Amino acid sequence: MDEIPTGRRSSLRRPLLSLALAFLGLMAIAPSANAFGLEGLIAAPADTNAGAHSDFHTHIEITTPEDQLRNLTVSLPPGLSGNPQSVPKCPVAQLNADDCPAGSQIGTTTVQLTALSLVPLTVEGSVYNVEPGPGEPARLGIVLRPPDPTGLLLPPIVQQVRVELRPDFGLDTILTDLPQNAAVLNLVPVGIAIDSIDLDLDGSFMTNPTSCGTKTTKFWAGSWVGTVATGSASFESTDCENQPYDPQASLEIDGNGAPMGPGSRPTVTSVITQAAGEANNESATVVLPAALGVEGTLLAQACPLAEFEAGTCAETYRLGSATAVSPLLDSPLSGAVYSVASEGLPQVGVDLKGTLPLKILGTSTLPGGRVATTFEGLPDLPLSRFELVFPGGPNGLVRVVGDVCSPDSTFGAEFKSQAGQEVSRTLPTSVNGTCQPGGDGNGNGNGDRVKPPKAKARVSGAARHRPRAALRIRSGGAAVRTVRVGLPRALKLRRGAARRLIVKADGRRVAPKKIVAKGRAIKVKRFPGKGARNLNIVVRPAALARPAAARRGAKVLFRIRVVREGRKPVALRVRARVGR
Repeated sequence: MDEIPTGRRSSLRRPLLSLALAFLGLMAIAPSANAFGLEGLIAAPADTNAGAHSDFHTHIEITTPEDQLRNLTVSLPPGLSGNPQSVPKCPVAQLNADDCPAGSQIGTTTVQLTALSLVPLTVEGSVYNVEPGPGEPARLGIVLRPPDPTGLLLPPIVQQVRVELRPDFGLDTILTDLPQNAAVLNLVPVGIAIDSIDLDLDGSFMTNPTSCGTKTTKFWAGSWVGTVATGSASFESTDCENQPYDPQASLEIDGNGAPMGPGSRPTVTSVITQAAGEANNESATVVLPAALGVEGTLLAQACPLAEFEAGTCAETYRLGSATAVSPLLDSPLSGAVYSVASEGLPQVGVDLKGTLPLKILGTSTLPGGRVATTFEGLPDLPLSRFELVFPGGPNGLVRVVGDVCSPDSTFGAEFKSQAGQEVSRTLPTSVNGTCQPGGDGNGNGNGDRVKPPKAKARVSGAARHRPRAALRIRSGGAAVRTVRVGLPRALKLRRGAARRLIVKADGRRVAPKKIVAKGRAIKVKRFPGKGARNLNIVVRPAALARPAAARRGAKVLFRIRVVREGRKPVALRVRARVGR
C-alpha cells in the first residue's frame, strides 16, 4: 500500500476521530440490563451538635451509571438549612460563563464519571450561591471542570440547583436534566455517565437542625432511560441542651387617637423576637392582659380549614396581618391572619406569602378567663421577628374590658424550643394613648375590674371528733397562680395528705403532684392552664392527723396568701366557727 502523505494523514484524522467518538458516544447511552439504583448514601454534618454551623457532606453512588442520571432531588431533613444571605450571590450569566466571584463559593464537589463508556474521569467542581429566580428562596450553581488527559478538550459543565420548601418545612434541592453528553471542541458529542457524586457545603453557609434525634435525608433519582431509584441516609443530631435560648416578646395597645375605655377597640400588636444562634421556637403562646378580651362574633365567622390550606379564605374572615423576618431571606414574609374553623374554639390561621411561604395555625384558649393564642409545630427555621397586628376600630377583634393603663397590666409569653427548652415570662404591656378608668370585666364601666381576693371558710364535724374544713377563694378578677393556706392549730395534716385533699380550680380537680401538704400548711403550686378565678379546697378527716381536737362553737383562724397574675401577693385572715 502506498504511504499516505503526512498532510493528508492529518486531514483524515479528524473525521475518523469524529466517527469513532460518535460511535462510542452511542455506546455510552445503551440501556443496562441491571436495575438503576442508589447506594453508599451519606448525608451528614462533620459536627452533629444541634444548631452548629458545620460542613455538610453528601455522597451518592449510581449502581448502573450507563442508564445515565437525569434528575436528582435531595430532600434535606427539616431544620437543616443554608443561609443564602451569608455570602454574595453570583449572577446566572457569570455562573454560565464560569466566572463567579470567589466570595460566592459555598462548597466543592467531586464527580466520578465515565466518558465514551471507556474513559474514567474524576471531575472536580465548585458550588456557588446563585441569584435566585422570582419567588425562590435560594438557588445554587455547580460548575464541573473536567480534566483533559486525552486531549478531548471537554468544556466545563454548568448546572443550577433549585431550592423548594416542603409541607413539613424541610428543603428540597432539585437538579434536572443533567447532561448526557459533553461536546468535544464544541462539535462532537461525547457520552458521559455519572458513577458517583460527592458534595461538600461549607459550615459558614450551612446550619444544623436545632432539634435532636435522627435526621434523615431522602434521595430520589431518575435516569434518561426512564428508571427511578430512591434511598435515604441519616445522622443523629446531639447536644440540644447547650444551645442558647432566650426569646423575647412585647405587646402594644394603641387607641388610635381615641380614649381606651370599656368596650373600645384598640389596635393590638404582639411581637416575638430571637437573636441569631438561638434554638428555634417549636411553640409560642401569648396571653392577653386581663384588661383585654375578644369579640366572639368575629371569631365565629371562620374560614373552612380546606380553604385556608388552599389560600382562598374570604376577606370577611380576616382578623389582622402578620409579618415574619428570617435571616435566611432577603425580604420579610407577610400575609393575612384569619379565623379558621375547628371543632372547638376557632383557630388563628397565619398565611405568610413570599419566597418561603408558610401557613401556621394557632389554637385559642381561655385560661383563667384570659385570651391565649398558642402556635405549636413551628418550623425549625430561624425567625428573628414574628409580628401579629389586630387592627382596632368598630370591627376590631380585641376590645377593652378593664383598665389597660394600669401599672399592673401585664401579658404572658410562654415558649418552647425545638430542643425542648422552656421559657415563661410575665411582661408589662406598652400603651399608646389615653385610658378611661372603670370597667367590671364586661364592658359596663362599673369600677375597677380587678378587685381584692376574698375567701370564706367552714369547719364541721366537731361532734364526732372528725373535723372537716372547706375553703372557698375568689380571685377578684386576676388569675390566681399560687395559694398557701395556713390551717388553725386544731387541724394538723397527716403524712400523704395531698392525696386526700380535694382541690378544684374553676371546677377542675387539681392533681396531687401540684399540692404540697405538710404540718398545718397547704400550698397549691400551680393551677391548670395559666391560673384560676375560683378555688375550692376541702380538707377531709382522712387528711388530718388523729385525734384532732376542734371544740364545737370555737372560732378558728385560717391564714391565706394569694398570688395573682401581674399583682402583688395578698394576705387574708379568715375566721370560721366550728360547727357540729
